[in-house]
Amino acid sequence: MEWMTLENGVRIIIEPIEGSLSTSTGVFIKAGTRTETFENIGISHLIEHMLFKGTASKSAKEIASFFDELGGSVNAFTSKDHTCFYVKTLDEHAVMALDVLTDMLFESVLDAQELEKEKRVVVEEIKMYEDTPEDLVHELLAIAAYRDDILAQPILGTEESVNRLTRDQLVEYLQEQYTAEQIVVSIAGHVSEELIEAVKRRFAHIPSRESSKEINQPELFHDTLTKHKETEQAHLCWNYEAIPATDDRLPHLALMNNAIGATMSSRLFQSIREEEGLAYSIYSYYTTFSDHGTFTIYVGTSPDTLEQVEVILEREMKRLVADGLTAEEVDKGKRQLKGSIALGNESSSARMNRNGRNLLLLDEVEPIEQVIAKVERIERDEVNTLIREVLSHRPAKSYVLPNEA
Repeated sequence: MEWMTLENGVRIIIEPIEGSLSTSTGVFIKAGTRTETFENIGISHLIEHMLFKGTASKSAKEIASFFDELGGSVNAFTSKDHTCFYVKTLDEHAVMALDVLTDMLFESVLDAQELEKEKRVVVEEIKMYEDTPEDLVHELLAIAAYRDDILAQPILGTEESVNRLTRDQLVEYLQEQYTAEQIVVSIAGHVSEELIEAVKRRFAHIPSRESSKEINQPELFHDTLTKHKETEQAHLCWNYEAIPATDDRLPHLALMNNAIGATMSSRLFQSIREEEGLAYSIYSYYTTFSDHGTFTIYVGTSPDTLEQVEVILEREMKRLVADGLTAEEVDKGKRQLKGSIALGNESSSARMNRNGRNLLLLDEVEPIEQVIAKVERIERDEVNTLIREVLSHRPAKSYVLPNEA
């Protein structure tokens, strides 16, 4: 693995994978909810959509047809702190794919009529989320945890915020955020010298200008929010303050998450689903930013068993704080974590995504071998200290419940 910085500040990270027939190239931009303002909420995601809607040389249909004909895939996603555009093709098509990807990024026409159509598409996407209780309860949880911080806002924006966005705002945001210092290009798989030189050429012209948006570490709250809607189940989320991505105990958090609710053998899955039969969907996960992190639990259950589920949750959290994980759970968790890290990073697209995100947001990329070595060194008392640190605090809570009779 190697990386370099162009004169203008664009960073390029390269990880060749021996024997790979594919090449994955991703362009990561520090543009997401955290770089937005309350006047342009959802603009990062709308731009993600618009860059697929045609350039000076290719229509939206021609872009889609180009990648289909290569047998490759092109896609994008927006998160709270970054946006990524990525393509995966056979190695022989990597340079051609890069040409079209960079054309989309820097030569999109942002046609006014297409913008109005795409705003309608995004509004339908927002409505789809609002119609899905499992998604809606997570949106409520963000408000319960972050209150008035920009991180409480949905990545998609709201129907009102999206509809009032203008082409001029999109152009201004692109000029402010899609700048050299805010961009990382990540390549993994079969990486040719031709592709590396092509990346250098395509990104050398990007202007240098640091973002004017100041990112402040948010305060986390412990509010409870409830919404009623037409649904058969009760949906609940609990959210605890955790650790940032820069914390050396990130492998410990991953092990803790797997043991509590992220796997079929986890405590919550076994106690709530397998032993009591109270839920079909139950899981936990963690989210990490450069300055803070969270640990979240979700359960979907019948309204008449909601109280029983919460009693079990409270019991399990108290037990974890008091006693922690057993030595057997920690040993099993280390084996499990090493396997998931290794298997989860076998593909070129997984390596590309991991490297690009880490370099963009953390300014470093730790080799997989070093991460696995850290997992092997995890001690039981370290995990249990982290569990007490995270779970001893009162969580933020959100509920989506059936309409009251």
